Amino acid sequence: MADKAAVAVGLGAVGVAAGLVARSLVKKDRGSDGDAAHPEGWKAVTVLGDAEDFRSGGEYPEPLQRLAGSLEIRIDPAPGDEGFEVHARIRQGVDVDGEGDPNAALRAALRDAKQVFETGEVLRATPRPHGKRPHTLLGGVVDEAEDDAKGEGVL
Repeated sequence: MADKAAVAVGLGAVGVAAGLVARSLVKKDRGSDGDAAHPEGWKAVTVLGDAEDFRSGGEYPEPLQRLAGSLEIRIDPAPGDEGFEVHARIRQGVDVDGEGDPNAALRAALRDAKQVFETGEVLRATPRPHGKRPHTLLGGVVDEAEDDAKGEGVL
């Protein structure tokens, strides 16, 4: 029984190592992690649903509506007719009042507006209703991903 457990742990370690090596090779080949800034400042998110409902009553969902006066926003069909894309950028010469980093505020507003439109609320990973997770190797990776989720990276 102990031999089977040792083999399983060994295979798991090899799998994790192979995944990390593959990830580093893919990043090296692309020259970017896919999150390079758009040259014209556009940020976009794909939303599932009907584009006409996204701006119901003449207003966008609350997280995006707060910044809408400072933004250029366009809505395009998503590839394969799977929802629509919301593209937004900060207007030239406009200050986003009360926001430390306007680009981070735009990213958060797009992400949160998508969640409000699709689910009716902004989803939160913390606090966890089941309490604190024990510290494990893979649990630490999940915790780090949750902590970074509202920062830079894929919208």
